[in-house]
Amino acid sequence: MRILRLALEAFGPFRDRFEVDFSSFEGDGVYLIAGPTGAGKSTVLDAISFALYGSAPRYDERAHLRSDLAGPGSPTVVELDVQLGDRVLRVLRSPEYERPKARGTGTTREPARATLFERTADGWEAIATTTKEVGHEVGRLVGLTKQEFLQVILLAQGGFAEFLRATSDERKALLLRLFGTGDLGGLRDLLEADRKALAAEREAREAVLADRGRRVREAVAALAADDRADGHADDDAVESADAGAVTVEELDALEAALAEASERAAAVAARASDAERQARHARDAARERLALLRRRDAARDALAALALVGDEVDAARARLDEAERAAEARGALDRWARADGGVTAADAALELAAAELPDDVEAARDAVVVAHDAAGDDAAVAQAAAELERAMPGLAIATARAAAAAEAASEALGAARAERERHPAERDRLVGAREAASTAAAGADAAEAAVATAQDRLAAARDVASLALEVGAARARATTALELARTETAHAAALQEARIAGIAGELAAGLADDEPCPVCGSTTHPAPAEPSPDATTAEAVAAAWERAEAAVAAAREADAALAEVDARRAARAAVAGDDDEQALAAALDDARAERERRRSAAVERARLQRELEAHDAATAALDERIVALEADAAQARERAAAVAAREADARERLDEALGGEDAATLVASSTARRDALQRWLDAEAGRRAALTEHAEAAAAGAAALDAHGFATREAAVEARLDASERTAMRARIRDHDAQEASARGVLAQPELADLGDEVPELEPLEAVLAEATAAQRAAARADAEADQRRRLALADAAAARSALAALGEGAAHAMALRALAGALRGENPRRQDIETYVLATRLAAIVDAANLRLAGMTGGRFSLLHDESTAYRGRASGLGLLALDAHTGKARTTESLSGGETFLASLALALGLADVVQAEAGGVSLETLFVDEGFGSLDADTLEQAMAVLDDLRAGGRSVGVISHVQQMQERIPARIRVVPAPGGGSRIVVAQEALPAAG
Repeated sequence: MRILRLALEAFGPFRDRFEVDFSSFEGDGVYLIAGPTGAGKSTVLDAISFALYGSAPRYDERAHLRSDLAGPGSPTVVELDVQLGDRVLRVLRSPEYERPKARGTGTTREPARATLFERTADGWEAIATTTKEVGHEVGRLVGLTKQEFLQVILLAQGGFAEFLRATSDERKALLLRLFGTGDLGGLRDLLEADRKALAAEREAREAVLADRGRRVREAVAALAADDRADGHADDDAVESADAGAVTVEELDALEAALAEASERAAAVAARASDAERQARHARDAARERLALLRRRDAARDALAALALVGDEVDAARARLDEAERAAEARGALDRWARADGGVTAADAALELAAAELPDDVEAARDAVVVAHDAAGDDAAVAQAAAELERAMPGLAIATARAAAAAEAASEALGAARAERERHPAERDRLVGAREAASTAAAGADAAEAAVATAQDRLAAARDVASLALEVGAARARATTALELARTETAHAAALQEARIAGIAGELAAGLADDEPCPVCGSTTHPAPAEPSPDATTAEAVAAAWERAEAAVAAAREADAALAEVDARRAARAAVAGDDDEQALAAALDDARAERERRRSAAVERARLQRELEAHDAATAALDERIVALEADAAQARERAAAVAAREADARERLDEALGGEDAATLVASSTARRDALQRWLDAEAGRRAALTEHAEAAAAGAAALDAHGFATREAAVEARLDASERTAMRARIRDHDAQEASARGVLAQPELADLGDEVPELEPLEAVLAEATAAQRAAARADAEADQRRRLALADAAAARSALAALGEGAAHAMALRALAGALRGENPRRQDIETYVLATRLAAIVDAANLRLAGMTGGRFSLLHDESTAYRGRASGLGLLALDAHTGKARTTESLSGGETFLASLALALGLADVVQAEAGGVSLETLFVDEGFGSLDADTLEQAMAVLDDLRAGGRSVGVISHVQQMQERIPARIRVVPAPGGGSRIVVAQEALPAAG
């Protein structure tokens, strides 16, 4: 786990928002959180704990988390980024707190909030959005409870000084919380239940032994009968006894006989399987020869049929070749034919175009080109004049419209200015009415609060009487439950004493001559105890204690219920005060009347405020409209002048272009002359292109005739066939060739060359195979039945052996259970119960880990010892701590250490506990540690040794934050977080990467 970033606002002494990037200190490893006493250094660690777990170690109430300097609009929030392996999480959390209302008087409650995010490729994705969900996810992902987190990551020196000097019982309670060893004491009850189950289990095993022994003997007898029937009787076969428990010798003989019978059945099945396999091979060989004969005859018949149509196929092959050559030459020949038609059409088009040429133009290319260029210029001039003549009416209409638009814009501007002059008087009226309503509505929140208070007091006064009756009834129930709990507890204790007093007589009643005692193992019983007249059973004692525990639990619940209802009555009485119900009802009516008056005024004030806001908005809109109308009027005037100027210019250019002629006549004559000249040019160019294409197509066609073996174009056309005809002919030839190749390939196969004409008979071979298959199946069934019988008999034998072994071990098991239960209760030389024993192993591991660092911090002088000696007056031992002084070679109590020595021992113990808890938490990776204060009690040399130990914590990528005001540490650690008082109260956080000057 690595702490990456912390941001906090309005938290503790920090009024403003501050942010700390812990990841920037990872290069230095150890960094300092410095500042004067009381500035709020430890609050940085409180914020980390609050972000993860919703509470801080130094704050008992959530309300204290909010800064007293925060303004109404400043939220109390802590934001923490942590890295867990490859995952990066962000926790955003706010506590529940009261803040002043933004409007009016009084306070309002802000509920606790929490959100958990995870960084993805697309940004931060929310994975939990409630405080409960965030708490569950943080506990699951971090892998540490809050208590473990505070002991593993936030190491507070003061708390571990108490752990160092604690008694064994106090140390045991803390270790139980840290390691969660569970209810190990419950093992005693489990062992007692096991002891009671032994007798029933022994009876069940004896019954199993008797049943399986009978079945074993029956299996031996059946096996002997089968052997005699098959002629395999053995004179040395085992004879089973008629009565008594089955013996190991009988079981051994049965297993040997079963093995021999299984081998004989397997041999018979193997012989039958070989015979069936040989018969099947002979039948399959005959089937394969018949199939080969059929394939050879079919191939010969196919070749004979194909030979009958051979000449016809050869003729089709020759015709297909001629058609294929004609198809390849077709493209060039079709082009040649198209070129012939193209030349004829081009000659006709040129003759027609020459007839349409103007009389003053010679039918020669150069002359026509010159005349065409001149005619194009004349047509363009005439067309421009015609377009300008058509546009003149539109320009006149546009000029009139622009003038009208300019006049309308001027009129609209005047009307808007007149409306704006009436607005100030209306606004003054609305402001005066609103101020009068505001005066009447003042104190609405106070009136609302007064109604709520009066209602609460009246309801509380009415509740007090009914709660008084509930208190009396609850007190009577609690008294009755307490008396019952005392009676049941006394009865259970008396039964337990009677049970202990009569246990010896109970054990003596079960003794028998020549049988071992379950306690001492002796087969002689010289003086067995007499049964006690008051003896009782363990079940009766257990049932009595169950009733006593249920009665105690019921008494506790009744007492808790009494306390709860009495507390509610007292709380409601405090709210009601000293006034009677009639006075409280009158006060409520007065408060409601005043609230209604204030509410009506507030409604009127809100209405007038809305009217005033609407009036101001309308005024602003009107001002904007006037500005827009002024711009529109100016633009309209400019557009009118521009349109009039364009109309005058167009009329002048039109008169100049026409020169007194008609525009339509001028366009028609110039366009007709240009088009006639263009048609002759196009026809002449088309004839030249047709002649070129004809020459190229004729050369390509002649080359195609020569390449594909045709004398004339007519011969090539005659040889053509449709594509579908060629495809059908090609498929017929290909199918004939494939069938012939397939038949010849079959006859060429080696297995058909010397096959002969003998045809095998299948019926006798099929009969032999059927007989062999029946014999094989019968042998397999017999083998399976023998195997099934053998497995069942072996299972019976195994169960009998298990029952024999378990019965032999029963007495030893009972003794082991009694010894183990006594050990769990602490009946051992060290007086350690099971919980103390388990925790002692954890404490030993903690001491070993602590001594690795304590030796370095004290120059090898001090080390801690795990003390398991018996405590005073034989009390439980195993969780003691001593300090070994190497200068004297003697161990002494931890209370004898000085203040600085205590701090070093406590720090070493804390770090050792952190290592062990980390290992116990399933290998949680901890890359970030914080150590809070305590270095001021060390001299310079010891402080240097402690700093060296802290440097070692960086191994493996750890970063360590140290809270201290010691000057020597500030000079040694360059990267730090400084917490300093802020002007006007509170504190602020300054993060520096360079060494800062010492505080004055």
